[in-house]
Amino acid sequence: MRILAAKIAEYTGNYSRTHGYPPTVEELITAFGLPIVMCMMFYILSLYRVGMIRNSLFFGTGNLQLIPMKANWYENTRK
Repeated sequence: MRILAAKIAEYTGNYSRTHGYPPTVEELITAFGLPIVMCMMFYILSLYRVGMIRNSLFFGTGNLQLIPMKANWYENTRK
């Protein structure tokens, strides 16, 4: 179990550094396979709670918050 947890933590860290945001559970399933992800679900839920896993359809989108982005943000702040 510790080896799998270390591999998942390493994957999420590398993914976050490469992409600029954490992976979803679906991306973990693609990388590790469904049986491993189901076996490690308690650990993955812990990673989700601290923000190392993104919200996805696997966890539901009830608390998903979208941040509005504006292309002319800088111009609006100078007025």
